[in-house]
Amino acid sequence: MTACLVLTMIVLSLAIKQTSLCNSDSQCPKFRRGQFGATLTIFGQQVGNTIVSGRCLTRSNIFCNLGNIFGGGRRNCNYRECAQCLENSDCRGYDQYCSGNTCNTRTQTNPNNGIQVSG
Repeated sequence: MTACLVLTMIVLSLAIKQTSLCNSDSQCPKFRRGQFGATLTIFGQQVGNTIVSGRCLTRSNIFCNLGNIFGGGRRNCNYRECAQCLENSDCRGYDQYCSGNTCNTRTQTNPNNGIQVSG
């Protein structure tokens, strides 16, 4: 069973090749921040908002790393991608928060039946 799992991880690490989506922060979308949440325009001028540069992050492919560990490989498992968020206010969906530069939706447990629901 363990040998089958290790073999599966090695095959996945070879089959799944993450490609980088950015090389620098300037290639990533910017974040609009503001004290009003949405853009507020007064007399044709946007008020209270600032623009924050995007961020290009280095990530690592877990299957590739496991393949290197169990398969004795030396592949580069890193890839780069743009951050979805830098802080909670960058996430625009209902009841979302920023964790690990990714927007996540909070889960709530229904007190009547214990089932988790999104949003």
